Amino acid sequence: MNDFKLQENEKRNPAMAEQQQYAPDELEEVFTAIDSTQVQMAYDLLSEAGFECWVFDGDGSRMLGSTVAILARLMVHRDRAQEARKSLKDLGFGD
Repeated sequence: MNDFKLQENEKRNPAMAEQQQYAPDELEEVFTAIDSTQVQMAYDLLSEAGFECWVFDGDGSRMLGSTVAILARLMVHRDRAQEARKSLKDLGFGD
């Protein structure tokens, strides 16, 4: 991600500035939904539980509405993915 785009994202979401940089191959998807609001709720719950997480494709999902074309995705570090999935399942997200 170029520096300008990163700075713009940090202006919109100050909490993002505090997160460490990540390599995409170190992340794993733990939850997806058509409605980006559900993904944001899962993000908030995991963040409060101490997980470092990211929402991918949330803006695209909002722009296109309720379509399966673009799902909002919640990502966490690969080494904590299984723990995050269990936490989400315990909270009623997922299977």
